[in-house]
Amino acid sequence: MYEIFKNMLNGKDYELVDILNKIDEYYIKSKLSKEQKEELEEEARQNANPVNSYADVQTQINDLASRISALEAKVNNQEEVEEPTESGSKYNKEDFKPFATVHGAYDCYNIGDKITENGKYYIAKQNGVAWPPSVYKDAWEDVTDSVLKESE
Repeated sequence: MYEIFKNMLNGKDYELVDILNKIDEYYIKSKLSKEQKEELEEEARQNANPVNSYADVQTQINDLASRISALEAKVNNQEEVEEPTESGSKYNKEDFKPFATVHGAYDCYNIGDKITENGKYYIAKQNGVAWPPSVYKDAWEDVTDSVLKESE
């Protein structure tokens, strides 16, 4: 069993949490020694492809804490709320990118991210948004009426 796990880990095509659970399962069934289990867990963590795996919970918590601190600092340093431009629009059309499919936690949309979908303009109201406004409208603010159009 040990060799099968080694081969899987060398392929780097696995979801980290799943493979760690399998290693634990085979250790509990006494099909892996404690040393083999520890070695496989270490190798699994080192070889994990971020595209296939989310960061561990503590890493995610640390990332969120640093983002919150950065946002708090930004809010505390901001003297004025963003005011509309002379034309009455708050946002430039060029700042919005078409919604792109999310593949994992590493490329989710976060508060303030600007996207377009079906000719409308949206800003993310939450962190970790993986779905477009047409699927999960509560995570997005429709700002279409506040976008500076090309003709202006």
